[in-house]
Amino acid sequence: MIDSHYTRTVNVLRMADGSNDTETYASHLESVACHIQPLEDAFAEDITGNFGKDWLMFCDRADILEGDRIVDAERESLIYKVVSREAYAFRGRNKQMELRIRRSLP
Repeated sequence: MIDSHYTRTVNVLRMADGSNDTETYASHLESVACHIQPLEDAFAEDITGNFGKDWLMFCDRADILEGDRIVDAERESLIYKVVSREAYAFRGRNKQMELRIRRSLP
């Protein structure tokens, strides 16, 4: 099963209610088991002029939305932004999500 490849643990942050002029994120989910692999070979410039690299994250279905932040539980300096999400079910089992996440250069 694919979940046997979930070798990392992440926490999910969501924009807090009442965030007006500044983006404030609050803890949403903790200890989400997942697998993260690079989608691109190198960091590249995006439309806004920032440099970043896209990754794919696979996990069980969870309440994770575009715009959420993914924080590596072991290395909290690794922060990704959820760019897109897809949810899958195979024969009613193995419900999983595939997230495209982006890590920007500091």
